[in-house]
Amino acid sequence: MTSRGNEYRRRAKVCFDAAHATENEQTHAALLQLAEDWLRMAESYDLPATVEQAQQQQQQQVQPNDDKKK
Repeated sequence: MTSRGNEYRRRAKVCFDAAHATENEQTHAALLQLAEDWLRMAESYDLPATVEQAQQQQQQQVQPNDDKKK
């Protein structure tokens, strides 16, 4: 199963490919904007997972033992 972020990136690629294939300037610009929107949505969808992973890694780091200083 494809993640939602990957699906959004796939849709962005389709828009980029279509933009480069068209000769109409307005259609080209609209497709590029749509592709950028899909990429932005993919990044924002992936962001919560990235933040959560960083927090989990931070919690898993071994803390120094202060008993040796006493």
